[in-house]
Amino acid sequence: MNTAPCPPTPPLHSLRPLRRRHFNRLFAAVYASAILSLLYHHILKLLHSTTLVSFFMSFLLFISDVVLAYMWSTTQAFRMNPVHRQVFPENLEKVLDRKDFPAIDIFICTADPYKEPPMDVVNTALSVMAYDYPTEKLSVYVSDDGGSELTMFAFMEAAKFGKQWVPFCRENNITDRCPDAFFTSNHAPTSTTMEIKMMYESMKTKVEGAVERGKVNDEYISSEDERQILTQYRTKDFTRQNHPSLIQVLLNSQKDVDNTGSAMPNLIYVSREKSTSAAHHFKAGALNALENYVESSDV
Repeated sequence: MNTAPCPPTPPLHSLRPLRRRHFNRLFAAVYASAILSLLYHHILKLLHSTTLVSFFMSFLLFISDVVLAYMWSTTQAFRMNPVHRQVFPENLEKVLDRKDFPAIDIFICTADPYKEPPMDVVNTALSVMAYDYPTEKLSVYVSDDGGSELTMFAFMEAAKFGKQWVPFCRENNITDRCPDAFFTSNHAPTSTTMEIKMMYESMKTKVEGAVERGKVNDEYISSEDERQILTQYRTKDFTRQNHPSLIQVLLNSQKDVDNTGSAMPNLIYVSREKSTSAAHHFKAGALNALENYVESSDV
C-alpha cells in the first residue's frame, strides 16, 4: 500500500552564505602574515639590541603590536562566514498551533517621568501588548526605576485603554500598533476608529496633565483600588532614592479580558526597593531586580 509523502514543513527562516566571505578569508590570511612578519621583526630587534634604550623601545613596540594584533583577531570571527538570514513569521502557525507558542516576557525600562514622558513609555507597552501573538502568552513588565506615581498612573490608564486597543488591532489587522503612530497616520476614519481615538486622547490628556502638575488629582482617580495604589507614593518617607519595593499586577491574563471577552496580556509594574544607604547601580540594578522578580513570579 503506497502512502502519499508528507508535505515539507514550511521554513521559519533561510540562511545564505555571502560571497564576500572568500575575500574576507583571503584578506585575513594576508593581514595575519603581515602581522606575524612584523612580530618576527620586533623579536629580531630585541635579540640584537645593543643598548638598554633600544631594547626598551623595541620591547614597547613589540607589546603594543601584540595588543593590536589580538584586538584585530577578536573581530575576525564573524567575518569568516557572514550569512544573510530571512525570517518567515507567516509560517509559524503552519508549524505550531497558537496554543503551543512559547510564552514571551518583555521588559520595558523607564527611570524619570520628565526625561522619559510616561505617554511614550505607555505607547511602547501598548504596541507590545497588541502583538499578533496569543495574548495569554505575553507578559509585559515595566521597570520604573524612578518610583513615580505619574508612571504608575499612566499605566493604570493604559491597562484600561488596552482592553479596547488590543482587540481593535486584532480585528482590523493593524500593523502600526503604537497608538500615537497609528492616529497620526493616514488611517481610514471609521466610527470605531474615531471612538478609539477619543479614548486615547482622553487618556493622553489625563496623563500629560498629571505630569505637568507633578501629581495625580483626585478627579482622575476612578476607584478606591486606584486610590490605595497611588497612596503608597504619598507617604512621608517615600522618595525617589528611598522607598520600598512596589509591585502591581495591572492586568492578569488569567482574570482580565478585553471588550470581546478574550484574555489580556499580563501587565506588571515593578519599582524595586531603594535605600540611600545602599548602591542601586542605576538601570543595571533595576534590570537585575526585574529579572529576579520574573524568575520567582507565578504570573
